[in-house]
Amino acid sequence: MKINIAALLAVGALSGEPKMLEVTFTVKEAAGHPVLHIVLANHTAHAVKVLHALATEEEMYGKLFELRDAATGELLEYQGIMVKRGPLTEEDYLAMKPGAQRSNKIDLAPAYGFRQGRHAYTISYAGHYLMDGKEIPLTVGPVRFEHTGR
Repeated sequence: MKINIAALLAVGALSGEPKMLEVTFTVKEAAGHPVLHIVLANHTAHAVKVLHALATEEEMYGKLFELRDAATGELLEYQGIMVKRGPLTEEDYLAMKPGAQRSNKIDLAPAYGFRQGRHAYTISYAGHYLMDGKEIPLTVGPVRFEHTGR
């Protein structure tokens, strides 16, 4: 099953035209695993910086997303790798030039406690990106998807 949602974030510009970073989540089944497909598109006239954890890494090293049972709203427990780290630095971000687009895939199965059988879930993200040295809030979702746990 394929579900799409785009988060369009308007950032004020002197020209009066909206500037945005577009983020699209799609969850697809692959080899029995729910795989999150992420597309980031920089529609601004400026370079932006997005977290590598979202833009390039295929494994999660900490709770990045919130997953819930779509029927009950119950939070799925994050059970993946948890790396302790300090504050974010420049090395934690990927620069995207104006007009650039980037995609990434993250297998969600090893990181979350999916129940056995077919169930509907939602996934959401609350974080930020950087533009002109400022943190800009970034939220995506919730995006609904179905997965059959084994």
